[in-house]
Amino acid sequence: MTDPDLFEGVVDLVVPDTVRAVGGLALLLCHADGRLMQALTMESVNAATPPVEAESHLTDALADAAGSGVPAVVVVIARPGSGSATDHDLALRRASVSASGGTPIRLLGVALAVPGGVTTLATTPGSEAA
Repeated sequence: MTDPDLFEGVVDLVVPDTVRAVGGLALLLCHADGRLMQALTMESVNAATPPVEAESHLTDALADAAGSGVPAVVVVIARPGSGSATDHDLALRRASVSASGGTPIRLLGVALAVPGGVTTLATTPGSEAA
């Protein structure tokens, strides 16, 4: 999950269209070297969840993962619609960065997965570009 040439392809393979059709978040739990360990979907968060609530759920999930020894994660925002990042997508990206900052887990990336494609969202602090 650390190779930019493979990142979007792996997300595309792991996050099914059924999750993208209803919307939600997926956590791709990874080994320290970035190899994929396990994919989880968060049913408590969907495309309509306010970012503040999503951040709370993410913080809890990442704390649980850290307690289980997970060292790294990719957060995937899955939803129907176009592949252009919306204001809500960018707010969820900021929530992901914030939630991971309160844990020892390294955030390897944030992606937007829609039917037919995946886009990497920048995780640089202060960056608003999709």
